[in-house]
Amino acid sequence: NVMPKKVTWVKQKCETFDPENNKVVTDGGELTYGMLLVTPGIKLHFDRVKGLVETLGKNGVCSNYSFTTAPFTKQFAESTKKGTFIFTSPATPIKCGGAPLKAAYLIDDLSRRLGNRDSQNFKFCAGGAACFGVPYYRGPLEELLAERGIENIVSHNLVEVRGEEQIAVFQTGPESQTEMKFDFLHVVPPQGAHDFMAKSPLADASGFCEVDKGTTQHVKYPNVFGIGDASNMPASKTAAATVSQATVASSNMLDFRAGRAFSKSYNGYAGCPIVVSNKSCIMAEFGYDGVPMESLKFMDQRKPSRLWFHMKRDAFPTMYWWGILTGLWRGPSMIPEIPAVYNAGKASALRA
Repeated sequence: NVMPKKVTWVKQKCETFDPENNKVVTDGGELTYGMLLVTPGIKLHFDRVKGLVETLGKNGVCSNYSFTTAPFTKQFAESTKKGTFIFTSPATPIKCGGAPLKAAYLIDDLSRRLGNRDSQNFKFCAGGAACFGVPYYRGPLEELLAERGIENIVSHNLVEVRGEEQIAVFQTGPESQTEMKFDFLHVVPPQGAHDFMAKSPLADASGFCEVDKGTTQHVKYPNVFGIGDASNMPASKTAAATVSQATVASSNMLDFRAGRAFSKSYNGYAGCPIVVSNKSCIMAEFGYDGVPMESLKFMDQRKPSRLWFHMKRDAFPTMYWWGILTGLWRGPSMIPEIPAVYNAGKASALRA
């Protein structure tokens, strides 16, 4: 049980917000608040790709973004000995901008270890103008795609999957489409705000919670704050970003309650570990406008690293359970304090 002891868990679904009257409307009634922190995350829209829902888990079509279909990714990758492997990334904002690339790199690595790669053709199809949105890391990631023989195709947004025929249809322009035959297809679905968020008074035109990108305070309703994937802050939607935003929001909410000036400002920090093989990882860390904000000054984090691989695989899960969920971890500025955080979190877990 990770719920803090002094928190009351209201097991009701949010239907909308009524900020003029300081109320959250749920399927069980209404909740009145003095301050509100909005963190509902975003929604996966598998249904916005025609034919995708019907063929997920079949015909070589898989997605790591679904608990039910994620196991098929490795299964299909191992059983498909030859043919065309396509990996997609949508044109919408997504959870973890590096995840589509991770799938391509890891399946490529697996195929090489299985001895199948020479009989396979790999394609990475990005719905946007680039495979990764941050220029500082994009170059090395593109170089790695080229080195691995993975074709980097941009401005190809997946709009339809004809599973039985194993054909993927991509939107390539306002009125143009192209079709690709595949044997293996990994799909990252379009994503966006939940309906109750998008249709509420708290949302901007894109459907996300409209907050100040530095203070996390809502631009219209001062006792409302928003963080995480549901906010419209121009930052990457990652767990690391949410942790940094939570640190700012919690401090500023206390300041607001006390009538003080805000003491913290969010700089757009996001961390994205991009695993590129079963033993190496590129750790992308950046702030607003793609400014690099790397934690380890003694190394170039754009280069695949065994150190960051073990941080991702071995350290980050511990940090999540004992650091983030306990409130002890407040972002990369605490790296010198990691031993103390680990010990405090372990002691807390033992007491529980």
